[in-house]
Amino acid sequence: MGSKGWMSSLLMLCAMVILTACGSTAGNSASSGHTETSATSSGEEKKDVTLTFVASQNWVNKGSKVDAELIEAFTEETGIQIDLQVVPDDQYANVLKTKLSSGEVPDIFMVGAGSGAYKFLPEKYFADLSNEEWVSRYAPYAKAGTTINDKISGFMTWNVDGWGILYNKELFAQHNLQVPKTMEGLMEVIDTLKAVGLDTPLYMVGKEAWYWAIWFSQFGSKAAQANPGLYDKLNNQEMKFADVKEFETFLAEFKTLYDKGYFGKNSLSNAWDSSYEAMGTGKSAMIMMYQSYQGEVAEKYADSKASEWEMFPIPLAGNDMFSHSAGGIMRVAYKDSKNLESVKQFFEFLAKPENLNAFYDGRSDLQANPSFADVAGKPSQAGKTILANAPGGQGLDMEYGLLHWDNTIIGKYIQELMLGSKTPIQVLEAIDKDRQKLFDAQIR
Repeated sequence: MGSKGWMSSLLMLCAMVILTACGSTAGNSASSGHTETSATSSGEEKKDVTLTFVASQNWVNKGSKVDAELIEAFTEETGIQIDLQVVPDDQYANVLKTKLSSGEVPDIFMVGAGSGAYKFLPEKYFADLSNEEWVSRYAPYAKAGTTINDKISGFMTWNVDGWGILYNKELFAQHNLQVPKTMEGLMEVIDTLKAVGLDTPLYMVGKEAWYWAIWFSQFGSKAAQANPGLYDKLNNQEMKFADVKEFETFLAEFKTLYDKGYFGKNSLSNAWDSSYEAMGTGKSAMIMMYQSYQGEVAEKYADSKASEWEMFPIPLAGNDMFSHSAGGIMRVAYKDSKNLESVKQFFEFLAKPENLNAFYDGRSDLQANPSFADVAGKPSQAGKTILANAPGGQGLDMEYGLLHWDNTIIGKYIQELMLGSKTPIQVLEAIDKDRQKLFDAQIR
């Protein structure tokens, strides 16, 4: 599969973005059809159709019931039922692949935008949505992220976001600390915080393998700056991870932070949920996170002043750039669904300005840079400040810019690096080996 044209277009459009912030029911298969209609009091016909909609647990109704409420409103207006089937996050990709391969393809399913969508075989399963009215209202990054093989292949109501080091501004001020711009500067900040009693100045969600890979993913923009055309070359098998010296340097410095105990004791056991307490109570001053995370902490710890926290890029291996996503998650319509027109009707309903505003009001984590240009963004303080702290500019991270990137697998290799069973170059060689298998499988 050629990706050079698509990748160049995606990178060009993403570069245009000026970021200011960055209950399940058992369902039927996708074979539901039109069986009868009935008249409503308004004279409109309601269709006796049920659409199957499969989603990962944290992609719908997160922090609210807004997805369920919009589905209910759509059904009330059209009579079209939607069977929303929610799958645990760690099982979703495998469940969806099984449904696709077995022929039980949902009418609607969700996948990541950008290069991550290719593993779900868009040519075989994704409907072409290029002619839908709402496409003309997409923000540039949303149009780029949902464009696959020169076609709009997804309906996205997400938010372009990115990760960086979120820091407690008040703690920094108390100890006269400045935003670090280098590896050495970061170590000085951590040493100062440890000296005043913070055992874990920089909280690491080490229990989650995928989280380690997110750190590495953010370095892609800087590596691409030093190696022109890097993403295209990696995607077209003209270059390997092990060929990029900057990758090796990043992993070596990452390992140094771990070896010095800068992530605290037993960091490989730190759970995601525990991060809220660590940051919200001031036990930790920094964490590598996405831009809306501070709002989640503020809700749980009202006295934390988390809404005032700021963000800077991960300053390892000379990085001074902010890396962002291709826009997050999109809804896909199954191209051979008997109910394709009803799916398009659902997407059209969700794209109405009043429904988009309702969606973003219910998803505070997605308000910074909405997918639609006619919806006003509400950036977090982290989103406002990371670009000011990134003199090198911005670019696409590796998770969204590279084919065959798997956060969980790559994260496990990095965990092995921390434990001493792999060297940085061995991590890169392992990534290359896995990607080669997937490239080879595409050819057969």
